Amino acid sequence: MDAGGAQADPAAAACWRVLCLLAERVRAGGEPVRACWLRIGEAPEICLDDEPPPAGPGWRVLLLLDPAATGDFPPVPGESRYLVEDLIALRPLARGDLPPAAAALLETYAPYALAAEHARRAGRAFAVSHFAQSLDGRIATCGGDSKWIGCAENLLHAHRMRALCDGVLIGARTLRADRPALTVRHAEGGSPVRIVVGAAGNGDVDCLLAAGPGPILLVGDGEAPASPQVERLPLPRRNGRIATAAILEELYRRGVLSVYVEGGSATTSAFLADGTIDVLQLHISPLILGTGIPSFVRPEITAVAESVRFATHLYRPVGDGILFVGRVA
Repeated sequence: MDAGGAQADPAAAACWRVLCLLAERVRAGGEPVRACWLRIGEAPEICLDDEPPPAGPGWRVLLLLDPAATGDFPPVPGESRYLVEDLIALRPLARGDLPPAAAALLETYAPYALAAEHARRAGRAFAVSHFAQSLDGRIATCGGDSKWIGCAENLLHAHRMRALCDGVLIGARTLRADRPALTVRHAEGGSPVRIVVGAAGNGDVDCLLAAGPGPILLVGDGEAPASPQVERLPLPRRNGRIATAAILEELYRRGVLSVYVEGGSATTSAFLADGTIDVLQLHISPLILGTGIPSFVRPEITAVAESVRFATHLYRPVGDGILFVGRVA
């Protein structure tokens, strides 16, 4: 996936606008989605299930979420058809006339545009996590420097993921160390709800407030927010910490149906340990740090069989690195 090239390609740009529109339609709906048509062109269009398929000019794509529905939709010449498999992959059923750059963008991001559908089936927010790491599994130096382990194309990918998801989530230590904005700036699309887990105070969120409007949620106990833009969610603790499932269930109740977890290591590891990460993304960069902060903090195991496994996984080239995408088993 050459994200930079896709951004400049007119067909890919039109495809991205359709993907953002698809995310909005699925998020706003309430009924289970079995299939959806996309019309990619100057006048983008989304048609779900039994709605009449798009008939105007542009490239036509059919996405099937239910394998049993394959025979319910007769093929159309030039139409591209995909089956959504295991939350992360689109399996081509028919290669239509969609240009390659647009097809690559669609195959990478369409599963996340459908995240609200997965959330409704699970009864909690859909969670996808992302790290940029070195070949030896480090996300920062011992002193906390992480710029730039990823590349420009991976940065664009991260902002696209923010645009497709309802919320972006980090830990309080990452907030204090990186002072991020957590907004969408390098891609077309709206910014998500910004969520911080842990002991974040009013002084810590200044960087988020300065970055722009939009809700900010602080998960955990602490001082009352000084800004009306900020809300605190004092969820109950168990064994000293807030269960990540409780966080995702509360977000779901608030209409945040998909969450992009951007770290840090302890926060993402807590979600992974609880089994609440649906999809894991690791951008692996061609460099070795030797020492530094690891991507994950896991209890010691004595057998390889105890390791985290993936039901499905794939690799996509991104800039000078590679993106591992795995559906956690």
